[in-house]
Amino acid sequence: MALQCGIFMTPYNPPSRTPRQVFDWAIDIARIADEAGYVDFMIGEHYTLGWENIPLPEAVIAACAQTTKQIRFAPMAHLLPYHDPATLAVRVGWLSQVMEGRYFLGVAPGGHHTDAILHGFENLGELPPRQLEALHLMERIWEGKPFLEKGKYYQAGFPGPDTMPEYWVDIAQNGPFGGRKKLEIAVTALSMNSKSMEFAGSRDYSPISFFGGTPQMKAHWETWSKAMEAAGHTPERKRFRVARDVFIADTDAEAKRLFLKSGLAQTWRSYLKEIYVKFGLFNGIIQDSGKDVTPESLDEDFLAEHVVLCGSPETVIEKIETLADKVGGWGQLVYNQHDSLDDPKPWEESLRRLAQEVCPKVRMPNMDAA
Repeated sequence: MALQCGIFMTPYNPPSRTPRQVFDWAIDIARIADEAGYVDFMIGEHYTLGWENIPLPEAVIAACAQTTKQIRFAPMAHLLPYHDPATLAVRVGWLSQVMEGRYFLGVAPGGHHTDAILHGFENLGELPPRQLEALHLMERIWEGKPFLEKGKYYQAGFPGPDTMPEYWVDIAQNGPFGGRKKLEIAVTALSMNSKSMEFAGSRDYSPISFFGGTPQMKAHWETWSKAMEAAGHTPERKRFRVARDVFIADTDAEAKRLFLKSGLAQTWRSYLKEIYVKFGLFNGIIQDSGKDVTPESLDEDFLAEHVVLCGSPETVIEKIETLADKVGGWGQLVYNQHDSLDDPKPWEESLRRLAQEVCPKVRMPNMDAA
């Protein structure tokens, strides 16, 4: 099985970009990715983050569907504590039917304090139990069987013959396209000791690992696969997605030159580096590099060499294969989107080359193994 390509639009556009610019940029990315052969396109959901400003991924998905043919879409992820589960269950099911199989679902409890404050929560610890209750009610709604339930946080139900008014109502069939078993649900993870991977494995949800070095990648796979087995499921490496930053050009020198002037470099310079330092997310990457450096001292040369898959197609293939030999195989490399509105051509070329010149040639181990 060849390594698949996906794309993740967080979106990582600077706060100076307008919502219309971000929206139009997403449609451009989807079209390019679809033409290039990408399999999945995932779109973040955040409410207060200037660098990650898409509070309504469904709108982006619906718009992108009109200009694409094959690529699948997912909100990645709906932050369940901030939604009414009954309403969201119907919207998810309805949109999956509109997409006719080109839809899957991402779920999360919400990981940003400012989003929590917007919704009236004082701390993030309040959110995980709400996510579990929301999922429970959404699953019941997707069954389409009559019920009424009032939980600790939410209430929901599904109408039936005994709850009709004085006339018959034909109930809309807004469950997932092809039935609940056909709806893939995915979960992302970033930190080393991610509870999200245990949660995903226990429910047979697919894992998406954001890169933080080989120790973290190994931990994500091991946690997910053990939870899968404990729940009676078979973990398959082809379901394991790995999200990376990528910049490809004709030569290593040209790729580095273009990277340093790109929106990708700007994101790390102005936004991501501080977050990675604060939460210790560089530690595994530094360990892999063998460099005697501190997270605070990392420069853009380090980013180009050890954080971004930066180089010619041949160099990027080598970097991917070296990493895969250390941690085991995975099924999809997810290209993180970054702002390139001011100079889109180098980024578009890099995006296409990953799908057409790199992923088909990567030797990925353990793809037939659990």
